[in-house]
Amino acid sequence: MKLSKQLSKIFEIPIGKHLKISIWLIPTVICAIYGGYVQTFVVAYLSAILHETAHIIWAKALSVSVSRVELYPFGISARLKSGYIQSSEKEFLIAFAGPSLSLLLYWVCIILYRFIQSEFFKFGADINLCLCLINLIPVLPLDGGRIVKALLTARYGIIRAYNFTIKLSRFLILLLLICAGIIFFVSDFNFSLILISAFLLQNLCGEQQAVSTVTLREILQSTEKAENCHSLPVRTLCVKESRAASGILRYLSYDCFYIVHILNKKSRIIKTLTETQILMALTENGIRTRYGDI
Repeated sequence: MKLSKQLSKIFEIPIGKHLKISIWLIPTVICAIYGGYVQTFVVAYLSAILHETAHIIWAKALSVSVSRVELYPFGISARLKSGYIQSSEKEFLIAFAGPSLSLLLYWVCIILYRFIQSEFFKFGADINLCLCLINLIPVLPLDGGRIVKALLTARYGIIRAYNFTIKLSRFLILLLLICAGIIFFVSDFNFSLILISAFLLQNLCGEQQAVSTVTLREILQSTEKAENCHSLPVRTLCVKESRAASGILRYLSYDCFYIVHILNKKSRIIKTLTETQILMALTENGIRTRYGDI
């Protein structure tokens, strides 16, 4: 992990505090110029920039801070200051903004192409439709994955939603790799889908590491979220006293507070604990602590 971060810093050119450019963007531009693909590159890159700009504009409108923008050979990426959005509604709207704009640009290009028979608009329509459809695939870190995670977070909490979306992403990426392998051999060795699958697989590893960060943050902010909010939705759990108290960790979420009823062998409530009390007991007594020991 440290090596990958060091390598990424080597191949990035910082411009001020809020912009980084991948060094691989330079040879990509040179190849586009000498290969005669300038128009194709400009349309594709401009479409990707507008797609990401839609995310940034909605993030700013919803008071979600963006720390920096990174330019890569095949697109751009906006990085959040807090690491993740602590609102399922905001995450849904921000994630949906990109595909929505790409779909709008697709129709704009289609209409313009009817009046002006230019390949520029024809390719613009194709690339924006592809951007819309690809980004709606329910795989992290694509917009579709973010949308699914946001919808599940509202029902099941951030950690359970994150874990489920990662499992779904693994399954879909595996299917994509199988399809990529088949297409590779039946379409004159077209490996574009393999590159997309590799990109998704690499970024999914980062998402898996983010789950641990989110879990730790939810543990640390358990007491603060109740103090900082005037009102917070409460969810209840019923668990056996013999179960490990660490089970509460997968239920933690920034948008609700848990009350846990502890049941004995006769399924009678013997005590009621808050999530904060359980977390404090885990901190003091260790991860093997059972609900009945608290």
